[in-house]
Amino acid sequence: MRWLRLLGLRWLRLLGLLVAAGALALAALYLWYVRGLGIRPQVVEAPGLRWTARAPLPEARTEVTAAVLGGRIYVIGGFDGFARTTATVQVYDPATDRWHLGPPLPHPVHHAMAAAAFGRLFVVGGLSGVRFAPTARVFAFDGRRWTEVAPLPEPLGAAGIAVVGGRIHVVGGVGRAGDVTAHYRYDPADNAWTRLAPLPVARDHLAAAALAGRLYAIGGRLGGDYGRNLSRVDIYDPRTDRWEEGPALGTARSGHAAAVVGGRLVVLGGEEPGRTIAPVELFDGRRWSAPTRLPTPRHGLAAAAVGRAVSVLAGGPRPALSVSGLHEVLVLEE
Repeated sequence: MRWLRLLGLRWLRLLGLLVAAGALALAALYLWYVRGLGIRPQVVEAPGLRWTARAPLPEARTEVTAAVLGGRIYVIGGFDGFARTTATVQVYDPATDRWHLGPPLPHPVHHAMAAAAFGRLFVVGGLSGVRFAPTARVFAFDGRRWTEVAPLPEPLGAAGIAVVGGRIHVVGGVGRAGDVTAHYRYDPADNAWTRLAPLPVARDHLAAAALAGRLYAIGGRLGGDYGRNLSRVDIYDPRTDRWEEGPALGTARSGHAAAVVGGRLVVLGGEEPGRTIAPVELFDGRRWSAPTRLPTPRHGLAAAAVGRAVSVLAGGPRPALSVSGLHEVLVLEE
């Protein structure tokens, strides 16, 4: 009987070693894939463009949204490193290179859309939980507290958002039944949404920006599949309520971000099968160029411009669920 007890102890020890080894392997996989351990920035300088690293986000996240209010950058919502939807709001002051926590969103959300207009910051729609359920809820922040305002006419997430003429435009995204061509305009003065000419091609995970009084809907993916990324760019003229197809991106992408600085539209990041996207594209109103690369390519990121600097914030350095607190800044010096 003694030898049976000894054999049992040996098996228990072996089992314990196997469990410990498995736990270490899972921890290593988590740190390598989800947290991007081992990824090193690769800086590519170009004439008139300069990259710099600024204070990282205190909490690593992906699928965030961001907007600038009162000269400060608000990074809102998203997923944390354990795929939990968060209501976190982190606020960055470029003057001091410091972060602080802002009042959390009333409702946790990821893949939301944010924009600032008429002295308030608006968080529009988004997706909830691992079921990616779209919401129509809209929240406004006045610098002190969040209030709920008129909801979207339909639930939407992973859409594009931009401010044209003081009004917020939301285009495309994921609705209850999949990709939509929806195009809505919100007037903060009236707290009302208006349906406008639909986006010519339904897609999700696109970016949007306003340049020279027109709305740009940039890239995106079909049916939530980043193997079906688009390089398409559609341009909306609010004077005629019409869309036209513009010059295509050099790289098909989705899950990217866009900002306007120095009269140029800047597109950064995104994901495709097997990797995140490095080339940074600039549009001068006539053509696209790709003069530099994102030092740490990632998707689900946010971009926010203050002065001549574009902060590129958070996002996943590997496709699907990965997170970071990265804060890399592109400065347009001319």
